[in-house]
Amino acid sequence: MTESSTSLPVTYQGVLREYLAHPDEATLRQAYDLGRAAMAAGLGIFEIVRLHHQALAEGVLGGVLAPGRGAEAPDNRLLESFLLEVLSPFEAAHRGFRAAIGRLEHLNAELADNNTLLQELSAQVLTAQEEERRRISRELHDELGQALIAVNVAVAMLKKQAAGNVSFQRRVGEAEQLLARSMETVHAFARELRPAMLDHLGLHSALRAHLAEYTDRTGIQTELVAHPDLARLDSRRSEALFRVAQEALTNVFKHAEAAAARIDFASDGETLAMEISDNGRSFSVEEKLGIGRGDRLGLLGMRERIRLVGGTFAIQSIRGSGTRLSVRLTLPDGAGARPPDAAPASRSVIISNHEKNICLAR
Repeated sequence: MTESSTSLPVTYQGVLREYLAHPDEATLRQAYDLGRAAMAAGLGIFEIVRLHHQALAEGVLGGVLAPGRGAEAPDNRLLESFLLEVLSPFEAAHRGFRAAIGRLEHLNAELADNNTLLQELSAQVLTAQEEERRRISRELHDELGQALIAVNVAVAMLKKQAAGNVSFQRRVGEAEQLLARSMETVHAFARELRPAMLDHLGLHSALRAHLAEYTDRTGIQTELVAHPDLARLDSRRSEALFRVAQEALTNVFKHAEAAAARIDFASDGETLAMEISDNGRSFSVEEKLGIGRGDRLGLLGMRERIRLVGGTFAIQSIRGSGTRLSVRLTLPDGAGARPPDAAPASRSVIISNHEKNICLAR
């Protein structure tokens, strides 16, 4: 039925009158169609009940509900059957809606469980990755490094023993240079995998050494503004911040075409903030993080590392102003923490690799 809501009262009375005169399945089916038309017109259950009472009042008073019966009151069971049939599309829709809500709640619960499992898996993968990097770095530094040193000593002895043979000395010298370069490559690779400074001397020293090597390798000038509260970080937070800084600087070299990059640390005694900025090209953060982007894994990996240690991660990239990456972490409680009423530290160590000096910012 296609009647609009304005014609429904008349239609309702007509269908009801016909059903009371001929209470069979065919006319009852018209009541169901009437309910569907009412629902399509935007009417609710209360409007249908009001239409029903209006039809009863006008029909009974006018004696027109059951032609041939005069003003005789209609059978209440027939009226009830008619109203229930009109309301049945609403009930079916409501039942379907409840079922859909139930399925949606079940799906949401499954998604929440899956999300929790994925987060746990992500944490395990990152932890396993760091452990494997630590193991390989240690083997490269200790075993392979020691073997290369032993070979270097043997070559030096050969060079000394062949003092009278200039040609042989020259070839031994070339082998010595090649060996020295190989040793440096192995050590650099070991530092890149897992800097020993991070485990033994902390984040500040690890970042300072990494920035010095980064500037020598890329030519990009770097600056580090440290903070005394870096010493309060535990190994998990230090590791997360180092990996984020490492990945961010890699992105600066690969994509930003920047001449300089800077890492700033600040603290209010309860949270530590790290900001990494550059003066290179900007980019669309939303586009980089969009589905299907192959180069978004670095950004997602950084964000995931910070999430796993309970921090917040944000990126801002503005045309003409470069890119700014911000991280905030809650500092762990423990020795060395300033009391709540203490003022933040007033000095930060600045390491400027292009000036090759260390000074105090006042």
